[in-house]
Amino acid sequence: MTRHLIPRMILCIGMASVAWPQAVAGQQAEQASEASSQLAIIRSRAEAGDGEAQYQLGQAYANGLGVRIDYAEAARWWERAAAQGIVPAQNELAYSYQHGRGTAQDYAQALHWLRAAAAQGSAAAQYNLGIAYQHGFGIPRDYGQAAECYRQAAAQGLPAAENNLGMLYQRGWGVSQDLGQAIRWFEKAARQGEVAAQHNLGAAYLSGRGVPKDFFQALGWFRKAADQGFANSQYAVGYLYETGRGVPQSYTAAAEWYRKAAAGGFAQAQAALGLMSLTGKGLRQDYTKALQWLRPAAEQGHAVAQNGLGWVYLKGLGVRHDARQAADWFRKSAEQGYALAQNNIGYLFEHGQGVQIDYPEAHKWYRLSAEQGNPSAKQAMQALATIMTREQLLESQSRASAWLQKNTTLETSGTSFEASEAMP
Repeated sequence: MTRHLIPRMILCIGMASVAWPQAVAGQQAEQASEASSQLAIIRSRAEAGDGEAQYQLGQAYANGLGVRIDYAEAARWWERAAAQGIVPAQNELAYSYQHGRGTAQDYAQALHWLRAAAAQGSAAAQYNLGIAYQHGFGIPRDYGQAAECYRQAAAQGLPAAENNLGMLYQRGWGVSQDLGQAIRWFEKAARQGEVAAQHNLGAAYLSGRGVPKDFFQALGWFRKAADQGFANSQYAVGYLYETGRGVPQSYTAAAEWYRKAAAGGFAQAQAALGLMSLTGKGLRQDYTKALQWLRPAAEQGHAVAQNGLGWVYLKGLGVRHDARQAADWFRKSAEQGYALAQNNIGYLFEHGQGVQIDYPEAHKWYRLSAEQGNPSAKQAMQALATIMTREQLLESQSRASAWLQKNTTLETSGTSFEASEAMP
């Protein structure tokens, strides 16, 4: 079965009937002895069939509390506790089967235990079932079922579920699109400190989707999430400073926030820093730094960074001129629908730089770029058409039509503040 990268589940951990002492440097010998005694009591109860003790013993093995970490042994005890209906054990066991932690990876078993916990009213399990239905993890994707699962968990006040339900309402996935409902759920989650919801409210106020456009409100919500280390919002705060929306324009402040987001590998922030270093806007012009920021963003598939990296190679800015590398990066970006890259790869095909001369291909890319409103591409397309044969023009039109048909739902990775999913 294909392995998916799935966010770690929220686990509702019940209060243990026996308290675990904290392991502190310099702990007295009698405290260590007490901990050992407590573990012995828990083990005795677990072996006698006490479901809560079995769950606690699984926790001990999973976290190295008085024993060496052993996920297989943890899963064995959770399985016994889960069979007795202990909800936290069912959640832990579901996670173990989902990720192959101490067990063979088995989505069917993971879903079995999630459903068992959800049926007992576990908000965490209801939420994680929503995640499974939304992304099609082990079951067919079903936004309607995802919305229902999120709604059940949200009714219990789980912030991550409230946020994700709001996201479904915003996009009209599995529910009728309702921006007012989206905002209501985002606000409920945001007030509980859910960073994705705080970011989503900021994005709503920035774009005016569901609320009046208000840059000050956008900044306020972005800052709440950014101050918690949410990279999407750190980038958004930088964007507001760069564009002077809701705050006085400051490239210095923008770069500071971009660096915070980029440190976590956030591609949009890396691309922004790369372009600032490349152009000297807001940062000292430094082609080496530009390359250092653009490359990781480009390798993550960021279209703007890919185009920027292509330009660096084409012009030999801080690197050896390499038209073939430039063509490769322009093409990657152009295939994502980025108009400037489409114009650039068109130029290379027209003039045979890094690629073989191919007028129909050049004309195709010029056309695609021009249709997005790029005047330079429109001029280049018209000029090239004067030296092309009728057959070449028809071939170009056929290629452009085929590309558009294949990429009708393409979204270019640029400056985007789409709703963020809560991913615990």
